[in-house]
Amino acid sequence: MLIVEDDPFVQKVVKKVFAGMGFEVLSCGDGATALDFIKNDRIQLAVVDWILPEMDGLTLCRRVRKLKLSRYIYIIVLTSRNRKEDLVQALDAGADDYIAKPFDENELAARARVGMRIIQLENKLINNQKRLMKLAKEDPLTGILNRRSLFDGILKEINRASREGTSFATILIDADDFKSINDTHGHLAGDMVLIEFARRIKDSCREYDLLGRYGGEEFLVFLPRTDRDGAIRVAERIRTSLRERQMDFGGQKVKLGASLGVSPFSCEKTDRPAENIEALFDEMIKRSDYALYMAKKEGKNRVVVYNPVGSE
Repeated sequence: MLIVEDDPFVQKVVKKVFAGMGFEVLSCGDGATALDFIKNDRIQLAVVDWILPEMDGLTLCRRVRKLKLSRYIYIIVLTSRNRKEDLVQALDAGADDYIAKPFDENELAARARVGMRIIQLENKLINNQKRLMKLAKEDPLTGILNRRSLFDGILKEINRASREGTSFATILIDADDFKSINDTHGHLAGDMVLIEFARRIKDSCREYDLLGRYGGEEFLVFLPRTDRDGAIRVAERIRTSLRERQMDFGGQKVKLGASLGVSPFSCEKTDRPAENIEALFDEMIKRSDYALYMAKKEGKNRVVVYNPVGSE
């Protein structure tokens, strides 16, 4: 927490109160320094004197409320002013509470506890919101992007590729013989296979690639700024990593395998990419799906690159 008080004696008393409550206490004697502390986004509780050099307490409150901080700061204004008009002015400036000097140490501690309860509630709400946002974007089983979030990300990347005139590629991946695993070992085993697939595909991709669950036992990888040869290298790395993995279900060894369809694209630079993004996206999916179909047809556990006149 932060104490902003230019009177050394009052600062010492307030510091003793909060240190006794177990707070890590920072202190300063002017509003400008306090604002620098707060901008570091570590402070959640502040006791601020009204009258301060350079920047008074109410100006500090107003400046703090305009900052885009990751969490809320609970501000208690400390002052010798005790008129109702002063209270209203402080609250309107952005203060959350107001205590008049000379103050009772127990009252200050009680008001701080109220502030901390409010802060804890707000932190809980923020964490719940983050959790819900994460759940909205992720596939609940594998933890990678769900279909909708993946598609949103791919559309943005295609837009950028169109503006820049760069290449990209997609890899559609299907787990070989997945139905047989489900039928033989049960759906829990199937879930474990999908989780392992997602982990190994992710580890085989680059940090800036997009990976999501396309549906069922299918996964889709989008490779920005990647040509045909680069896409093949990533696809083979994924295939090899999956093939190396052998899982044990009730003493029975199951070797993983996947078929992969690769579809490279090269965009022409344009100032108006939004006109054909969705059409390009649909074509990308169709090509990847066809290449995957050919990989299955040719015997599974292989990489096939889309070719307009066939496959290779």
